[in-house]
Amino acid sequence: MLFPLPTVLVVTGNMKEANIITIAWITMHTGKPPTLGIAVGIRGYSGEQIKANKNFSVNIATVDIMKEADFCGITSGKEVDKFDVTGFTKLPSMHIESPIIKECPVNLECKLVESNMVGPSNHFIGEILETHIDTDHLGNPEDPSALNILKVNPLIYYSGVREYWNLGEKVGDAYTVGKELI
Repeated sequence: MLFPLPTVLVVTGNMKEANIITIAWITMHTGKPPTLGIAVGIRGYSGEQIKANKNFSVNIATVDIMKEADFCGITSGKEVDKFDVTGFTKLPSMHIESPIIKECPVNLECKLVESNMVGPSNHFIGEILETHIDTDHLGNPEDPSALNILKVNPLIYYSGVREYWNLGEKVGDAYTVGKELI
């Protein structure tokens, strides 16, 4: 069991007919080109849309939208318009058909580059074509790499017990703290 996991809202389809699925099975694959992988169950509507449209957006859920994020994971897009029920705002993407969610402070536009079946899941690898970050979540608005993770307040999923959590405090700097042992 791996934990913690980020909770993300994956949007499929287009501006007219979009669906949202909540997932925590997400990981970065490569840095150049930037790619990520998501796992989507085979019974759902979202996997069909990703295969058909060859794109999807990944939107980082926050603690503030926990109830809406959970709703998007427990209902089917075939039966309900999740944007309508949650009140989320669709914004057009710059490079793909699938929209992004305004209420999420970080949005990634992904072009499908590979898909595989692993057990009962579709595994989709998407190349990140564009990253959107709300400037009010930056430590320095002039520097897009200065994301303030505490301002984002990402919704964290603890898979073993099916719980949502928020972040705690910073405990060290990666690639630096281990140098104390050298």
